[in-house]
Amino acid sequence: SPIPLDASAARTYATLVALVLEAGRNPRPRKFDLMIAACAASNRLPLFTRNAGDLKGLGAKLDIVAV
Repeated sequence: SPIPLDASAARTYATLVALVLEAGRNPRPRKFDLMIAACAASNRLPLFTRNAGDLKGLGAKLDIVAV
């Protein structure tokens, strides 16, 4: 079943955007990746990705698994 972008994930998304901004990066081109990451983080699930570099700076909030 798909995991919804619920209120908890939306709050997590805001946190992830702030972390990306703190890292000096632009969150706009990564908005969909950040939404997926927020869903994973808010449900305490790891995020499996082939583009781990796109998620630099989020390791404190999210378990990123590069594949």
